[in-house]
Amino acid sequence: MERIDWNEISRRGLLERINREIMHPLGLAICREVETGVSPGALVSDDGPFVYPDAAAAAAEAND
Repeated sequence: MERIDWNEISRRGLLERINREIMHPLGLAICREVETGVSPGALVSDDGPFVYPDAAAAAAEAND
């Protein structure tokens, strides 16, 4: 079994998808340290869900 770090998860497009589909509606965002590929956890929004502009969301869905 292979283990991948958060940098590889991001390269595969999964970090953005996890954030957009699961975490952002809950007001959370998984973050990572690019230099190490380690995630210190998630950021918590002060004012509710994270919202994508329509154009960015459409572009992200087109890349799935």
